[in-house]
Amino acid sequence: MSETKIISLNSKELADISQVGGKGYSLIKLSSLNLNVPPGIVLTVGFFEDWIKKIKNSDLYKEFILQLSQNNNECQIILNKIKDWSLNNLVLSSSDKQDIEDNLKKLFPDDYNKILYAVRSSSPEEDLAGASFAGNYETYLGTQFDLLEEFILKSFISCIDYRVFKYKLEKGFTASDIKIAIVIMKQVNCDVSGVGFSINPLNNDYDEAVITSNFGLGESVVGGIITPDEYIVNKISKKVITEKLGSKDKIVKLNEDNGTSILEQNSENQKKSSLSKEQIIQIVDKIIVIENSYNVPIDIEFGIENDILYILQARPITTYNKLPEEFLTKPNEQRQLYFDVTVGVQGFEEPMTTFGSDVFKLVIHTLAKLIPGIENIDNLKESAFDGIGGKLLLNLSNVMTKFEIETITNYTSNINSLINETLLNHGNEYKNKTECKALKINKLYIIRKVPIIRIIFAKYFAKSSKSNFENQMSRFITESEEYIQKNIDSNVPIFTIFEHLFNNLVTYFRSYAIPVLAYGIFFGYMKLKNLFEPYLKDNNELRQDFNNLIKCFPFVTILMGLDTYKLSTYLDKNQYKNKTQDEFYQDFLDKKFPKEFYNEFETFMKKYGFRGEGEIDIVNKRYSENPKTIINQVFSALLEYDESNNPQKDFDDTNTNRPEIFRKLYKFASKKGFASEFEKAYFFTVNFFQYRESHKYYIVFVIGSVRKLILKRAEVLLQRNLIDDIDDIFKLKIKSLDHILENVDVITKEKVGNKIQEDNKCREIVTTWKRQPIMFDSRGRIFSHERKEASKKNQLIGDSVSYGKVRGKAKVLKTVNEKVFNPGEILVTKATDPGWTPLIINCGGIILEVGGMLQHGALVSREFNKPCVVGIENITNIIKDGEEIEVDAIEGIITLLDREE
Repeated sequence: MSETKIISLNSKELADISQVGGKGYSLIKLSSLNLNVPPGIVLTVGFFEDWIKKIKNSDLYKEFILQLSQNNNECQIILNKIKDWSLNNLVLSSSDKQDIEDNLKKLFPDDYNKILYAVRSSSPEEDLAGASFAGNYETYLGTQFDLLEEFILKSFISCIDYRVFKYKLEKGFTASDIKIAIVIMKQVNCDVSGVGFSINPLNNDYDEAVITSNFGLGESVVGGIITPDEYIVNKISKKVITEKLGSKDKIVKLNEDNGTSILEQNSENQKKSSLSKEQIIQIVDKIIVIENSYNVPIDIEFGIENDILYILQARPITTYNKLPEEFLTKPNEQRQLYFDVTVGVQGFEEPMTTFGSDVFKLVIHTLAKLIPGIENIDNLKESAFDGIGGKLLLNLSNVMTKFEIETITNYTSNINSLINETLLNHGNEYKNKTECKALKINKLYIIRKVPIIRIIFAKYFAKSSKSNFENQMSRFITESEEYIQKNIDSNVPIFTIFEHLFNNLVTYFRSYAIPVLAYGIFFGYMKLKNLFEPYLKDNNELRQDFNNLIKCFPFVTILMGLDTYKLSTYLDKNQYKNKTQDEFYQDFLDKKFPKEFYNEFETFMKKYGFRGEGEIDIVNKRYSENPKTIINQVFSALLEYDESNNPQKDFDDTNTNRPEIFRKLYKFASKKGFASEFEKAYFFTVNFFQYRESHKYYIVFVIGSVRKLILKRAEVLLQRNLIDDIDDIFKLKIKSLDHILENVDVITKEKVGNKIQEDNKCREIVTTWKRQPIMFDSRGRIFSHERKEASKKNQLIGDSVSYGKVRGKAKVLKTVNEKVFNPGEILVTKATDPGWTPLIINCGGIILEVGGMLQHGALVSREFNKPCVVGIENITNIIKDGEEIEVDAIEGIITLLDREE
């Protein structure tokens, strides 16, 4: 056999990973870094050519290929038969054995046949970024020289294991391909061993190393046999941040003859740290060297024998949030704290499109420029906000240099409670030392442009401010529709069109919306909340009365939900109670509904046709393009409600009863000494809080209306084969699309593709994230809620935002139309936007992973008397579709009724 089919681990040249496998490649690379790697050899993929040919020529393998092509479930049985066949039919040739012996003799001339070896599989697909086969292939420790052939074969056939086959399918590898290399290295008789991570896998912090260890061999740690010691170390300062001793009740030791045994750990070792401070720092130093060489976060396996540290393995970490350069700060720089609006407010499971975040970047830029006079707000590092990679990020480190933490948390408590929790616990360490000059507010500009007098003399100007807002915003809609229509086929750049419309919108808002929003939110709702909040926690009756006082206002999303229900009143329930949702939709398409329905539906589309699920991202279809979402909810409303029980009746009854609730609460306020303040706040809430979502309505109107124009103009790119799909245009930035359209006669598909790749680069990185965090920093650290402990195992605790209690079957959804939603089911999702409103009116209760009192789902749930609990992390994975649950939105407790207490 050719000598090249066996490669030494201390080879001066890096072998190809396709020949030595991931583990072999890693060990050779580690050895080249002058790290202490146990001596050994790699039997390459080529070494096993004869065995692989024999397997592929067998009848069993041919049967396996047939079953694989038919996606048959019998594959596991056949693979086990192939493994049994291999054990009985595959042997090393005499030349193979001699080659192994000669190579080991070179490394250990005096005792090659006396020492113990570790036999470790090394797959060409293993330990690659994006794929880790850890735990699927077999390793055999403490192997005598005379038994090497037996354990080489056992290690080899692990590449035929069903676990490996399944993992290959999941990762997109060719499942039928048989490839493996095998490492034979000197067995280290470890006094202590373990695993180290160059990044904290729990919080994604780039500057924290995590080490887990136990006495003896590392199998007790990597195999999960015991709870190991755990050390978290700051890689920059080399300080041990936390040290947590595990139970370590078992230890894995080498047998004298062959293999290993699991033994009871002595009580002294159970109680003491398995690593000294000096050893911890030594391991961290090696982790840093390896990470710098790999240029990605890594994990290692290590062992210590007679105070000598050995590196036994290193591989890239495949499950971490890689930050784009635009988000990062250097290790020694002040970290920046980011809040992601797309997750923390909108609850998006995936980032927005590049085009969508670019549009919102322009929105925020225009708002900041035309209201507080901030010229450069849209720069993540230098200012407060940016739309990058499909993320809408707020840099709180800069914001804290302009506003006190308490001021920020007073406002953000209604948006997302994690902001408050993070700022109160960590705000001071993230606050930048120097003031953010880009956030300088132009007070003179505000005085000149914003109707301050109307805000100061609110009661006097209340009536005229209300009529001014409604009249002028109606005028904005008309003017915008005319402008867009005029420019559908013009040469005016899309960026200029957006700029014109947003400039107009913000100018109208500055003059007419700011007064009514100030009245409704600050003088009204927030004042009410501050007055009553100290008394609500321990008084359920007062809490319920307060909740009834501040719900069922005519928010635009609430009116949309009521209008959805209104559509159902034109139909006969008896005609459809035995039909499916799809049959109902087909009747709609076939014009089988009454004429009055279609007239009302046309009115509905004029008001809401530009809206839809995920509406702030321009890529998402609108109701006017895909009415099925609305028709599905009309169907649910038709089956759920009747004249005596429906959302319109609840809405009307609540508004009828509001004065009575006010009088009751007024008596309470009088006793507490704030009756006059309460009466004034109540006036502003009742008359103006309804406009709270108006700004979003008009922004979405612009986005939805310009979407039509963009799609019309971009048709030429499809016609000329410059893009493969119309949605490819949303991978571009706005100005890039303008440039392509202006040069459509000369530009090539290759150049368009290059521009898409360039513009979409940041988003491509962000879409690889396994977690979409609400709060994170510029060194990767992810912040999570401190989990509240429930009294029972089957309970979860969150925050109540709409009071009540309900039991029912859970329906876990990522998107509105993902599954059929049955009336009365409990909606479980990450967060909602106005596109979910028609569905919410038909649910029994709501559980949201993110959100606060003023998040869309919370607001709508209160309006329609739906118990709602928010702020339970990972809830969409914890609760299973169809299981019976109870939503106690009085105490904020979710009970999983089918599970043990």
